[in-house]
Amino acid sequence: MVKVFKELVQHNAAGGILLVIAAVVALIFANTAMSTFYYGTLDVPIQVSIGTFAIDKPLLLWVNDGLMAIFFFVVGLEVKREIIEGHLSSPSQIVLPAIGAVA
Repeated sequence: MVKVFKELVQHNAAGGILLVIAAVVALIFANTAMSTFYYGTLDVPIQVSIGTFAIDKPLLLWVNDGLMAIFFFVVGLEVKREIIEGHLSSPSQIVLPAIGAVA
């Protein structure tokens, strides 16, 4: 079991597989009798405070505001890496993805 887990983690598609599994679990939770727990979890208030400065938001807004910003930051870094040294480093290979991004 440990060997299978190590092979899965080292595989390039591990992040995608984990994302699909999380999406399926979320769909199951949202559409079954556990939906009250699922939606109740999204309304849990989370507060971060430093001195007199405090941010108090439900979990759903932390995900929308904070985690999505981190996600798009990481995506931007990956695109930059691909443009500098990866598959998108030549102008002929960047045309189609650039048109898709603009559209």
